[in-house]
Amino acid sequence: MTAYTPSPELTEALTAFDRAQEAAEQARIELRAAVAAELKSHEVTNDALAAHLPWSGETVRGIAREYDVPRKRQPTVRSIKPKKRVGGSTSG
Repeated sequence: MTAYTPSPELTEALTAFDRAQEAAEQARIELRAAVAAELKSHEVTNDALAAHLPWSGETVRGIAREYDVPRKRQPTVRSIKPKKRVGGSTSG
């Protein structure tokens, strides 16, 4: 087995790459926080905001949940389970 030591050019390029990856991750975190702030402070829907982002409406919904952004409207889907009847008088 031969001993190998990376060249200074390769070492420098790898260091620059690592810094760029860290900067990209930090920018991603900051963008997600900005998306949540935008949802909280403006009457904009997830899908409308997603049209201006590199993410889908579903990803924006996930960000909203992560940052506890209040829903714009109440859910329209209801349970199909019948409600239980609770006591009461019977006629007859």
